[in-house]
Amino acid sequence: MSYNPGKKPVIAVVGAGPGIGEAVARRFTSEGFVVALLARTEDKLRTMAEGIDADFGQGTARYYITDLRVEDSVISSFRAIRAELGAVHVLVYNAGARRVNGRLILDTTTEEFEGFTKINLFGAFWSTKCVLPDMLARGQGTIIYTGATGSLRGSPGLSSFSPGKFGLRSLAQIVAREYQDQGIHAAHVIVDSPVDGKLIGGVRRRQWQREGAVEKLENIEAYLLQPTDLAHIYWFLHTQPRSTWTHELDVRPQKEGMFSKL
Repeated sequence: MSYNPGKKPVIAVVGAGPGIGEAVARRFTSEGFVVALLARTEDKLRTMAEGIDADFGQGTARYYITDLRVEDSVISSFRAIRAELGAVHVLVYNAGARRVNGRLILDTTTEEFEGFTKINLFGAFWSTKCVLPDMLARGQGTIIYTGATGSLRGSPGLSSFSPGKFGLRSLAQIVAREYQDQGIHAAHVIVDSPVDGKLIGGVRRRQWQREGAVEKLENIEAYLLQPTDLAHIYWFLHTQPRSTWTHELDVRPQKEGMFSKL
C-alpha cells in the first residue's frame, strides 16, 4: 500500500531523534519531501512523526523501528519504505552511539565496542547498499553522513566511538569515488562541536549553570551547534549544482575552538 500518493521525493533519516535528525527531517519536509524516520525507540519515533504530520500535513512522515546493529532489520525497514513511500532520493545517516563519560580501552567491553561500531559504521554500510540501486537507476541521489570530531582524531575515552566514525568517513569517500560520476552526491559532515540537545548539549548547559557562566548561557548559539541551523547545511549540500559538489564540510559554532580539534 502506498502512503505517498502524491509521489513526493523521499528522504530517509537513519538515526532519527530529537536534535539533528528531527531538524533535518523537518527542513526537507518543508521543501516538499516525505520523510521516513528510522531508529530503535518507537516512542520517540512516534512523537517525531506526529509532530511533523501536525506541522506539514498528514502523511508527511512515517517511522520504521530499526535496530542498526542488525543487517536484516535495516534491510527490512528499507524494503518497507520502498513499498510504502517509494524509492529513496536522499539518505541521511545520522546515527551515532557514544558515551557521555569516556571509558579507557582497558575498561571498554567487546560488547560495547562491537555494538557502537555497528551503529556508527555497519548501519551506514547496510543503509547505503539499500538505497544505491534505485539512485543509480535514476541517475541521481544524495547521501549525507553525519561525522564528528572523532572522525578526524582519536581522543582518550572514545575507543568505542571514534573507530566507527573514522570508518564512516572512509565509507563516504569510497561511495563518492565509486559513484559520483553516476550522479550520486556523497557528502560527509564533520560536526566539530557539542550539539544543543538533551545529551552532550544538556551536559554543557548544566555545567555552565553550576559554574555561573552567564555569558555562555545567554549567547548559546556561539558555543553550541543548533540542529535547525545544521539542517540548513544538509539542504544546501543536497541542492548544490553538479559543478560545485562538496564532499566534506566541517561545522562548529563561532566560539568553539578549531585548531585544537584538527
